[in-house]
Amino acid sequence: MHAQNQALLDALNACIAACEHCASSCLQEEDVKMMARCISIDRDCADICAITARFVARGSEHAAHLMKECAEICKACGDECEKHGAHMAHCKECAEACRRCEQACRQGVAA
Repeated sequence: MHAQNQALLDALNACIAACEHCASSCLQEEDVKMMARCISIDRDCADICAITARFVARGSEHAAHLMKECAEICKACGDECEKHGAHMAHCKECAEACRRCEQACRQGVAA
């Protein structure tokens, strides 16, 4: 597998793990209702990253389209998680993973 694709797959998989962890951790917060948006976008982000990884791994002609959408959702998730990152480590870690994945997807589209 091409090194660039492997780096993209690594970023996608790291983002999936961070988003799943963040959503699960948010569910344990005292004010879960306040975290509803974060949980929702975490789930969306994990799902788009998973399908994008599959398309990239198989070399699908539709991978670039999914990478564009994935970058947008990763940006939105990163933005949301950053709102909570100062007082929730799981949100800070998720925001960082989302930013790396967003960048990797944008580079993948440009390649």
